[in-house]
Amino acid sequence: MGDVQIKVQPTQYDAVIVGSGAGGGMAAYMLSKAGLKVALIEAGPMYDPAKNITQLKNPWDSVRRGASTRFRPFGDFDASYWGWQIDGEPYTKADGTEWDWWRARMVGGRTNHWGRISLRFGPKDFKRKSIDGLGDDWPITYDDVKPYYDRIDRIIGVFGSNEGLENDPDGIFLPPPKPRLHELMIKKAATGVGIPVIPSRLSI
Repeated sequence: MGDVQIKVQPTQYDAVIVGSGAGGGMAAYMLSKAGLKVALIEAGPMYDPAKNITQLKNPWDSVRRGASTRFRPFGDFDASYWGWQIDGEPYTKADGTEWDWWRARMVGGRTNHWGRISLRFGPKDFKRKSIDGLGDDWPITYDDVKPYYDRIDRIIGVFGSNEGLENDPDGIFLPPPKPRLHELMIKKAATGVGIPVIPSRLSI
């Protein structure tokens, strides 16, 4: 405790949220919209995509020619700070198992490099034990969480197409971008052998 400093401030908050990633960021948004005074605590530095983005730079512009570091495991210009190993934050693995825990320490957390993929669990995903005998069935169903999926689609903006597929539920989608030439070629070939090809479902 020798290096811990506690500062007493006169400001009082209704809620204190630790972590500004997908969970913490959304919790802070919803609580503040509801009128609560919220403090959002983040272990990492500030990250402003408008100012700090470096992913469009060339690897040879890096003094390390794009080589990785512990702070940026995917190279100097990756959008994530830290990764599998964080100084002072070790974690354990059960004997005989392999599991790597990726952790971002920056404002926004892993939302800075998650790829914007916004898929819903389908009805079958909640009942896997009943279907294939593996794991456990969820105590809730897709219909229970569908209103929240719809709500988040509207908040963050997700593009896609409603296809009526059995276990890939439709959503509140914005129009997807027009397919590129190679995507049209893939769709033509796949459709010819009975494989459906649909636009990605990504947040804007």
